[in-house]
Amino acid sequence: MRYVLAVAEHNNFSLAAQACHVGQPALSQQVSRLEKELGVSLFTRNSRGAVLTEAGREFVRRAQEIVQRADALQAEMSLYAGVRKGTLNLGIITSLQCIDFGGLLSAFCGSYPDVSVNIVQDGTHRLLEQLVDRKIDAAFLNRPVSGLPSGLEFLRLGEDVYSLAVSSLHPLAKRGQVSLAELREEHFIFHQTGQVASELCLTACREAGFEPHIVCRSASPTTGLYMVQGGLGVALLPAEEFSTRKLDRIVELKLKERIVKEVGVAWRRDVSSALVDAIVQFSRGWVR
Repeated sequence: MRYVLAVAEHNNFSLAAQACHVGQPALSQQVSRLEKELGVSLFTRNSRGAVLTEAGREFVRRAQEIVQRADALQAEMSLYAGVRKGTLNLGIITSLQCIDFGGLLSAFCGSYPDVSVNIVQDGTHRLLEQLVDRKIDAAFLNRPVSGLPSGLEFLRLGEDVYSLAVSSLHPLAKRGQVSLAELREEHFIFHQTGQVASELCLTACREAGFEPHIVCRSASPTTGLYMVQGGLGVALLPAEEFSTRKLDRIVELKLKERIVKEVGVAWRRDVSSALVDAIVQFSRGWVR
């Protein structure tokens, strides 16, 4: 089942074999043997790779759940042996400074030395999709404006409060605090479409009565600050970005309206896993 899931993910037997750390002939042979036992073809092979058949799509849907439950069972049994062993597949977003994720993960691995952690880095929405599809066990991400998909739990661990970045030559630079409504005519360096930060800031601007004039988008706060420094526009960024990245000719202005991005850990409600429970409870204690 793991081999089939790998081929389905990569649409290619060679790449799937590399991901599973086995030779391609061995993987292909196992998949073919499985197809023969089932009496159906799971993939349509062609020169470009492999595409799931209708039967293959149904097999993958069921196999994802079975493999995840098998991993959870193994983790549960390890508790009876007095140790927690296994692999924990964690999704993370780029910006997790407010919960000191690096320190959290280091402390967790020190407390559970027999647990192997596999990190998958992506945006919040992609990580939520991978959670739903059972490709990862838990994810440290932002709570979306539209809410979580059904079947997922979310534990709030921290928050990012947003400020406004302006050039030191900007007319507002000496103000200290501004209202969003005063920014109606400004040019904005904005977050990428699809990022939770973009959704939050766009909603805040609209609630203030205007549609922001976006001249540039960047997924990197550092890049956004450089663009502000160069006079391209203003940017709404987490307050922590100003303390971790000291740049000349950049001024942080507090906002009268609070824009808050929640950071936390999400996992599937329908799965019982000792390892997921361990990382969730450890994270709860860590932020306390």
